[in-house]
Amino acid sequence: MISISLSVFRKLQLVVAVLLYAGTGLLGQTPDAEFVEGELLVKFKSDLQTQQVQSTLVDAGIQQLHLVSEIGVYHCSVANGARVQSAIEACRRDANVVYAEPNYIYRTSEMEFLPLFPGDPRFSELWGLQNGNDADIDAPEAWDIQTGNQDIIIGVIDTGVDYDHEDLQSNMWRNPGESGNGRELNGIDDDGNGFVDDVFGANFAGNDGDPRDDNGHGTHVAGTIGAAGNNGVGVAGVNWQVSIMALKFLDANGSGSTDNAISAIIYAVNHGAVITSNSWGGGGRSQALEDAIKFARDRGQLFVAAAGNSGVDTDRAANFPSNYNIDNIISVAASDRNDQLASFSNFGRKTVDLAAPGVNILSAQPGDRYQTLSGTSMATPHVSGVAGLVLSQFPGLGYREVLLRILGSVDPKTQFSVNTFTGGRLNAFNALSTSPLITVTPIANTTDTAGPYRVTAEVVDDGQITVMTLTYSINGGAENALAMQKVGPSEYGADIPGQALESNIEFFVSATDNDANVTESSHLAFRITEDSGDEPDGCFSFLFGLPDSDDSGAATAAMLLLVNLLVHLSLIWSVGRITLWWPRNLNPRGV
Repeated sequence: MISISLSVFRKLQLVVAVLLYAGTGLLGQTPDAEFVEGELLVKFKSDLQTQQVQSTLVDAGIQQLHLVSEIGVYHCSVANGARVQSAIEACRRDANVVYAEPNYIYRTSEMEFLPLFPGDPRFSELWGLQNGNDADIDAPEAWDIQTGNQDIIIGVIDTGVDYDHEDLQSNMWRNPGESGNGRELNGIDDDGNGFVDDVFGANFAGNDGDPRDDNGHGTHVAGTIGAAGNNGVGVAGVNWQVSIMALKFLDANGSGSTDNAISAIIYAVNHGAVITSNSWGGGGRSQALEDAIKFARDRGQLFVAAAGNSGVDTDRAANFPSNYNIDNIISVAASDRNDQLASFSNFGRKTVDLAAPGVNILSAQPGDRYQTLSGTSMATPHVSGVAGLVLSQFPGLGYREVLLRILGSVDPKTQFSVNTFTGGRLNAFNALSTSPLITVTPIANTTDTAGPYRVTAEVVDDGQITVMTLTYSINGGAENALAMQKVGPSEYGADIPGQALESNIEFFVSATDNDANVTESSHLAFRITEDSGDEPDGCFSFLFGLPDSDDSGAATAAMLLLVNLLVHLSLIWSVGRITLWWPRNLNPRGV
């Protein structure tokens, strides 16, 4: 055990962070993640000729399965039983390769199955939409304004959907290139997209045009988004009318690969889905999957993702795809009927946007059945559904404006203030408001006394914003008001001046629109302090170790050893003593 000053510790943290980032690329990686045996994804520089691509693939001992041309990624397999990691390392040695990675496996974000129920009208059991203690999303109040529109296409990227279900069939998307004039079952790829008779979507796990659900998870998700409302049958979705596109990439066991997830995203974009609901996760950090989500973002699509069910802080332990830092992603935690974070739900002040009902949620199942399930999988379609209502009410909005309406309209709750970005739970009624809706970025505690401390806020409104004001106080004293300046299409900023150590700063933002509607954001706070609350004290142990994997690579092992040696040399300089430490799981012989 070694004692050093807090300032020295922070310097060491910075050195180590830079070394890890620059030398190993481990930050944000998930080395133990499952992947498809014998498969990888490779992206080359965009100006590379086909002959050069094939030469690299041959030299690495891999062969092309297919090219995802929209994002320039090759789905490949290794030859003759070679190891995937060896092929990846061979690709990475080629200067023409942008990245090479395993074909990761993702799974549904559902927690548990409970007994099936008969298919009778059961709206009273949908506590997430309406309940007595107001832990719901205020769906009936929202429905008084908007019940949905079949012009809005929401892609359910999941295990498929039972498109014949009594409560879903009227709200299923129908591919115009494969529907009408007897084209539904003619055995021909009428629209030339590579799938035969893909009327309701496509099956990427089975590589065909039939996305029928053989698991139940995707049908449950679809029911929450858009089970037909007010039809005297079963349950009601957030949208009474909508078009649900079934995109099956997860198999009957609820697992699927990166390449199929990418294909589902691209199909959704190419066929008009403005929202996708993604109740799955796991795998590793895939650059190819990130590229696909950016491809969707650049074409105006909102990507709603489950935060995961491991009960961990995703600011520290990443969950993908919800953790990708892309501005069309909404990451969703699960809340229970008491408006508390579900015990299984992941959370994260920086990486999880909001909570939504996700415990004991009743929805559709294949075969005209209904079932109660729990998970962030069940929370996510509540948000996807509200996004559909927002677009139905405000059809001209872009993905970012829809996202800001959802984040800026949450019901603020103390219990979510420390574990989600917005500090609140989804509210459908508020999301349809004609008053300004404000999303303020929280400020972390800091040691900086010089300042200034930048406050940023994004705001949306059905009209125009005329005034944006930042109000702050120091240690409970008098309030100070600052005019906020517009710095982006919907973003405003203002600076709080520097303050002395141990100052507590409280602030909020208010907005006024051209109809004189005034909205005030939640009240936030941060401290100027030497103790951030997250850092260790003066006595600590370093914890840089290798994963329990035979594929970690000798280079990674060497770099981690170098990092630790440099850290200890720094300790010699700072405190004059050293304790030799070897990274856990280090194989001195390499791999």
